[in-house]
Amino acid sequence: MRPRLRSGNHVRRPAASGDLLLASSDPALRRRLATRLRHAPGIARVHIARDRAGVERALAELHPPVLLLDLSTRGFRRLETVRGIRALSPTTGTILLAESPSDAAALRAVKAGARGYCARAAEPGLVARAIQLVRQGEIWIGRKVMLRLIEELSALHARRAEEAEDRLALLTRRERQVSHLVASGASNKEIADRLAITEKTVKAHLTHIFQKLGFQSRLHLAIFTLQVASGATTKVQ
Repeated sequence: MRPRLRSGNHVRRPAASGDLLLASSDPALRRRLATRLRHAPGIARVHIARDRAGVERALAELHPPVLLLDLSTRGFRRLETVRGIRALSPTTGTILLAESPSDAAALRAVKAGARGYCARAAEPGLVARAIQLVRQGEIWIGRKVMLRLIEELSALHARRAEEAEDRLALLTRRERQVSHLVASGASNKEIADRLAITEKTVKAHLTHIFQKLGFQSRLHLAIFTLQVASGATTKVQ
């Protein structure tokens, strides 16, 4: 069956896995992309939105797998709007179309929650490939941007691991042992047996640990301890 082009202002039924929401205030861009994309493999229907209000209505009604958003669309002038899109439809992957794309802008877009970033002048075939990958849960950005993103995430992880290690240094050797056993899922009795101490002493250690680290529960302590261990493993590798 031939794919159909529908207006985002009139659609009421939920989108299928092959549906696409195309948003742009530029009629020429809409025609160029819609004409080609509705024949692209994997795309069943192309829904159109001409402004922010139309996008928001379509997202709330359809929850499409992919939104192809021209950044010059009326109402969309700042990347912060991507966060609003995610709030309306968390399962929708947004690909941004920029008039003058740059690596720095692409990096900001991904940090804001976009799943893809292309030039408005990109060939429809390339855009179709980006849509396919985003629908599969991947990200469509340039190689340099991806490497920069990985570097920033690695640096952030390292900083957090160092901060966690600094906090862990507040604990005594015995308190660290208790923390690691808590992270392994051991009960107070099991910890007492492993360390040859009483359960009352284990509870006293936990009280001191919670006070020093500012935690309220064993779960917080377990997560914290595992994060520190993960950070140490990463640095060793």
